[in-house]
Amino acid sequence: MFDKNELLNKFSDTFFLKKEEMHQYFKENNFNDFNSTYEEFKLMRKRTFDYLWEYTNPNIILKDKEIIHLTENFLKENYSWINDKGIASVNNHINWMCWQDGILK
Repeated sequence: MFDKNELLNKFSDTFFLKKEEMHQYFKENNFNDFNSTYEEFKLMRKRTFDYLWEYTNPNIILKDKEIIHLTENFLKENYSWINDKGIASVNNHINWMCWQDGILK
C-alpha cells in the first residue's frame, strides 16, 4: 500500500505531475493502480482550480492566503485521505494557475 500524500509530494511539480517518474516508481515498488491514482491526482488539481475559478467569477481577485484557505477547505471536503503535505503539493500548482489566469492578487 502507498501513501497518496507522499506520492503527491514526490511527483507534483508546479506545472504538471511527473507521470513517467510516478509510473516507474509504481513498477519498482510493485504498486497497483497507477492509472487510477494518476488520474485521481490530475482530476484533483483540475477540480480544485475549477472551484476557485467559479468562486472568483466574474471578477474577484484573491490574495495568496485566501487561495490557500479555499483550496485547503475544498480538498478536505472532497478527499478524506488528504493531509497537510498533500494539500501543500496541490497548492503549489494551484497558486501558479491562479497567478497565470489572473486570480491571484
